[in-house]
Amino acid sequence: MLARDWIGMKVEVIESPNPCEVGIKGEVVDETMNTLKVKTEKGVKTIIKKGRWFKVYADKVYKVKGDLINFRPEERIMRGIIMLKRRKVVW
Repeated sequence: MLARDWIGMKVEVIESPNPCEVGIKGEVVDETMNTLKVKTEKGVKTIIKKGRWFKVYADKVYKVKGDLINFRPEERIMRGIIMLKRRKVVW
């Protein structure tokens, strides 16, 4: 999940220091270094990545710590690819 573009993916906040954020779910419409913008039924919500846990719905359901994705998207994708190569994962 670290080596993928998150725009268009379905996510849900499952843990957060802000209890009001827990349960926010929707489609990622934008991503910055520190935030995800999630389109929900009530509008677009900006969620800080750091200190949160996300459930990501892709080919499977993943639980991702926000601290691991707290980079600019292009840097996160490159870091993810490097991590996969170090583990010698086959694409």
